[in-house]
Amino acid sequence: MSRIMIHIDGMNIGHGKKILYEKISFDIHAGDCIMLCGANGSGKTTLMKAIAGMQGNDCRVSMIPSRLPKVKGFTVKEFVKVSCFRQTDMSGKLTEQDEYNLEKALERLGIVHLKDRDISTLSDGEFQKACIAASLVQKAGVILLDEPTAFLDAENKTAVLQALSNLCKGEDSPAVIFSTHDLHEGMKACNRVIALGADGVFRLAGRDDIDKAVQSIFRQ
Repeated sequence: MSRIMIHIDGMNIGHGKKILYEKISFDIHAGDCIMLCGANGSGKTTLMKAIAGMQGNDCRVSMIPSRLPKVKGFTVKEFVKVSCFRQTDMSGKLTEQDEYNLEKALERLGIVHLKDRDISTLSDGEFQKACIAASLVQKAGVILLDEPTAFLDAENKTAVLQALSNLCKGEDSPAVIFSTHDLHEGMKACNRVIALGADGVFRLAGRDDIDKAVQSIFRQ
């Protein structure tokens, strides 16, 4: 069994005083690629924000929100460096090790050839990969992505989801949780699914039960 990155025991999630799901308990393991699905208003972003707040000494959590702006004037490498400001020294420089990790992260996401490109010229799919690379350099053990494929065309959707799936394989792999309405493509990439059902039930399913869990979000 892979290492537990986050242990969740008895969590309640909701909006204001309205509790959507009570006493949720589950573990997030290194190498997990978890698809989070549910109807609008079911609590997907709320759950992600709750997990994002569970920072600890042993596991850093990084959340990549939907639709980050591509601000002109930053290269991909500069963007990743700025995103890692907590690791820079007083002059804003990364350590040699972090510089090395930055190059490896760009290689791992298949965008090292874009490192000197202005981020405003990237496709949305390429920019998503740059955001994921920044989370890797931040040494995130759990990476959360809120609707990472929402504004992408079919080709870029497939590329980003494949990149997430590949990221969770091999040594020192983080755990990834991504929310999506693109269930067909998402199911190809994930090895587990969290389904916030139309019946008000929270479900966590492994590979063998993913279809049943996904179908629960359509039941009335």
